[in-house]
Amino acid sequence: PKHTMAKVLTIALFIAILFIVFVKGQYRPKAPFILEAIEQQVIPAPFDGYIKSVAVEVGDNIEGENSVLAALDDAELRLQLAAAKAEKVGFLKQESAYMRENETAQAQIARANADKSQAQIDLLNYQIGQANLISPINGIVVKGDLKRQIGAPVKTGDILFEVCPLESLRAQLMVPEDLIFDIEVGQEGRLATASYPGQPIEFVVERINPMAEVVNQRNVFKVRVRLLETYPWMRPGMEGVAKVSAGKRPYIWIWTRKIINWIRMKLWL
Repeated sequence: PKHTMAKVLTIALFIAILFIVFVKGQYRPKAPFILEAIEQQVIPAPFDGYIKSVAVEVGDNIEGENSVLAALDDAELRLQLAAAKAEKVGFLKQESAYMRENETAQAQIARANADKSQAQIDLLNYQIGQANLISPINGIVVKGDLKRQIGAPVKTGDILFEVCPLESLRAQLMVPEDLIFDIEVGQEGRLATASYPGQPIEFVVERINPMAEVVNQRNVFKVRVRLLETYPWMRPGMEGVAKVSAGKRPYIWIWTRKIINWIRMKLWL
């Protein structure tokens, strides 16, 4: 028949239009993300001193209570300990001498000084026991690149290492402001890191920050998601792209949404 091809194409086009207008597909708004630690264990310097040795680097896995991260030089503390012990012995001798002479008041002063020396001995013993820096938890070292700082001075409380448990990772999505109203708490999705794009990770939206922030010169809303699975290769700071399952919408709406919003912004419709 004449014009058969044209009729077939017309029918196919009509069916395609009906498909994209009435058939719904899964709408998945996407946003960049970064992995971050839910909690981190801080390992501070226990006393003023110098770094003697460092056993780990950033990225190393460590075993809590067993892995020595670094050691501080305790030579000066041991000298102070020896001096405190000698001082205590001297006060005890003074006490004995005063007791023989029945000088009770002086003997009590000597005993008080001996007790003070003992307190100093206990403190020094405790600090020497803390010279080896050990993490109380299993995890990965995320801060503490100190191998080139052997001999460097540290002060009490200086943060030398931070350890993150691998099971305590979450993701922070940076959702563009034009997509934020499509995101709801409880929605599920998948993300993929730039390092391992072929291994998607399931997640659930936990919290949506109500205030926008400027990231890379663009207004975004930070959305916190809970990861439903973790892998040994995952590290805080990894980045990638996340897609949130935001329900089903007509294909024509999904495919034309951005251009329609752009036209509305330009024409104030």
